[in-house]
Amino acid sequence: MFSGKTDELIDRFEHAEAAGRVAVALKPLRDGRHAPDRIVSHSGREIPARSVASLDGLFDGLFEGLDAPDVLLIDEIQFFEPELAAAVEALRDRGVHVVAVGLDRDFRRELFETTATVARAASPVTRLRGTCSRCGEPAVLTQRLLDGVPAPLDAPRLVVGDADLYEPRCERCWTEERLPSGDGARVLEP
Repeated sequence: MFSGKTDELIDRFEHAEAAGRVAVALKPLRDGRHAPDRIVSHSGREIPARSVASLDGLFDGLFEGLDAPDVLLIDEIQFFEPELAAAVEALRDRGVHVVAVGLDRDFRRELFETTATVARAASPVTRLRGTCSRCGEPAVLTQRLLDGVPAPLDAPRLVVGDADLYEPRCERCWTEERLPSGDGARVLEP
């Protein structure tokens, strides 16, 4: 989170439109942080989007009429099923340029299967990093916070939130926050 991936998606949308290409942006319906017809970045930039509940809705109306997309942009891919990779391949076979963005790992440091599957099929993959909000180093992880402290690792995996629940972390700060105070014992294995 907080690495600029949505701003990058918005840049790609705007460049496609400026080049006269038909661009369509999709987002998971589950992401209710903003209006269902908008993708909004942390910087406040936004583009029109269509919310889809699942992959079943991915193709609904997408290729009807004269507005079939040349470029399809998909936000928050970690919320979709792993089969998204096959759907992206089918779109590419139809000549659609696909740009998909999402988180690599959850707040537990576990890979999101959908992101990993799409990344394996992608060409190319660009990894963006945020800035650790504790020390300023490059952030590769996300810390979910509850009342200012790290959420338990057995908390529900998927909770939609923003800066109210999540902060970017480097590996060191993520781990240090999860050490019990005083005894130096590790809470989890690296």
